[in-house]
Amino acid sequence: MEGVNRLASMSGEEWLRYVVERTLSVWGSGRGGRVRRASDEPWPQKWFGIIPMGLRLWWRGRRRRKTRAPGT
Repeated sequence: MEGVNRLASMSGEEWLRYVVERTLSVWGSGRGGRVRRASDEPWPQKWFGIIPMGLRLWWRGRRRRKTRAPGT
């Protein structure tokens, strides 16, 4: 809460200076300061766990094992 009280007591010019300094520090850091994950997991797996992936693998395998009548 201390930061909020400090911002509330700033004058307009001080606040503008603070915002500009913060913006330039973020822009100045560039992409080097940010850490990116290797890859995002698919949303069904993220929301429902491993079950959707297991069902998909089972369904694909089931379709591949389906026997077809000769001549079709």
